[in-house]
Amino acid sequence: MYKLLAIDMDGTLLNSNKVISKGNKAAIKKAIEKGVKVVITSGRGLNGLDKFLDEVHLRGENEYIIANNGGTIYRTSDFECINYKGLKGRDLVKAHALSVEFGLNMIAYTHEGSIASEENEFTRFETEYVGNPVKILDFNGDVNDEDEITKILFSQTQELLEKKMLELPKEFYSEYNVVKTMPIVLEVMDKDCNKGYGVKVLGDMLGIKKEEIICIGDEANDIEMITYAGLGIAMGNAIEELKDVAEYVTLDNDNDGVAKAIEKFIL
Repeated sequence: MYKLLAIDMDGTLLNSNKVISKGNKAAIKKAIEKGVKVVITSGRGLNGLDKFLDEVHLRGENEYIIANNGGTIYRTSDFECINYKGLKGRDLVKAHALSVEFGLNMIAYTHEGSIASEENEFTRFETEYVGNPVKILDFNGDVNDEDEITKILFSQTQELLEKKMLELPKEFYSEYNVVKTMPIVLEVMDKDCNKGYGVKVLGDMLGIKKEEIICIGDEANDIEMITYAGLGIAMGNAIEELKDVAEYVTLDNDNDGVAKAIEKFIL
């Protein structure tokens, strides 16, 4: 019997209108009633996830979310961070210098929200698309070396971002976990941080074995958790690389793919 279900948000639980369908809500409710621990597992920060918790009955003392691509695990009753695998202020300063050198827009996530050194189309995208207002700071003066930075995001047009990815120093890729999570977004995290890490940590805390875990996702940042899980499921709209490593491909996010997977493997 499966005991933990980790579900990605964008492109997975959320449909193209960025809402959770009635079908997905109903299936998640039934999975919870059957005793399965359901955990939203997202690249988003805390502020981009909070508003969805009540919709899927996941706010409580013994409920958790895995945010920032596995870098943070929060208890949803009070948003205490119970596990942190992130970056520091010194990493932010280094990444900011690269963003200026290579012409990349940049924002960073903290436990409190998003920060940037200037307002631009990327900060507006973060505010409007994710619903996460961005605070403008002087990275060289307002950020301390030991400040906790949960992750860093670079953005550009799809064509230019692909070009800049090839130009970034090799040392940068060896020092950090760098993954493209959207056509216009490149995310930078702790070298050992990924969703698979986050799922493993939470599973260990709850005494749940990997064989008892299902993970569902659609993008490159879901690969580690899909391959870690006892059952890795790719959405019908997932990238081919993810479908290749998944054990099952469900329907797409506009046709209740999450609900179908829950009905097939849990209910």
